[in-house]
Amino acid sequence: MATLNTTPSHPEDIVQLIKKDHKPLKVLLGILKNEDIAISEKRAAFDEFAPLLEAHAKPEEDTWYTSLKREHLMEVQGMEGDLEHRLSDQICKDMKKTVDDKSFTAKAKVLAELVEHHIKEEEMELLPEYEKYATLDERIELGHRYLELQQEIENRQYKESHKFPPSVLDNIQGKVGVPILLYILGVPGFVVILLWFFFFRGE
Repeated sequence: MATLNTTPSHPEDIVQLIKKDHKPLKVLLGILKNEDIAISEKRAAFDEFAPLLEAHAKPEEDTWYTSLKREHLMEVQGMEGDLEHRLSDQICKDMKKTVDDKSFTAKAKVLAELVEHHIKEEEMELLPEYEKYATLDERIELGHRYLELQQEIENRQYKESHKFPPSVLDNIQGKVGVPILLYILGVPGFVVILLWFFFFRGE
């Protein structure tokens, strides 16, 4: 990459996208580490924080960190960033299973301190240093890919959050699956209704 003396910007510049994604994370981190905030509010903040962090961290790893690790001058920083992401991801997974309030509070504080340090290091050191070497076109290209990966993750998260509970889904399939199939196969509608009424509607 060519060294630049100026750092022009663009809305889809990977640097600007990363900074933009940091803003809501910082707000939620403030809640997670605040000892005066009720546990219910902390859990609600974490429920919002965890998917946001995933939708930010994974695309960042696959775009910007991958780019950093290709550059000899910033290879170590890219590896450090990957490691910090893995640590925060592990804490998040652990917190999702944590029932005890005191344990959850302790983990929330550790997570907040880890991610805050990570964000500060990126914004104060890594991103400015990266802008010295990466051209605007290169940063925009990474930004496009970052947004694509982020959308894929957000789509998956949405589908997972709107799934029927297994018991409900099984019940629906058991009661209407066969009648629907019969109708698709050409069985007259009134026959399907009678079959459903006597054999498939359940209790």
